[in-house]
Amino acid sequence: MSNHTEKLKLLGLQIKKLRKAKGFSQLNLSVKLGITREHLSKIERGVAYPSVKILFDIIDILNTDFKDLANFDNQSK
Repeated sequence: MSNHTEKLKLLGLQIKKLRKAKGFSQLNLSVKLGITREHLSKIERGVAYPSVKILFDIIDILNTDFKDLANFDNQSK
C-alpha cells in the first residue's frame, strides 16, 4: 500500500472520529454534505476519497479546522 493510500485511510478514520465526537450519525452528516450515507461510509473507510469541497464542508459542519482533520499522525496504522 502506498504512503498516500495509507494517509487517505487515516484521513477517513479521523473524519469518522471527529464526526462521532460531534454527535453526528453518518446519515446526519451525509445529508448536510449533500452526499449519500454510503458515500460517506466509503470516505471514512478510505475506499472513496473526498473532494476538496467536501473536505471544506466537513470542516465547516463539524466546526473544526484542517489541522484537526489532518491530525492523524498519532493514530495507529
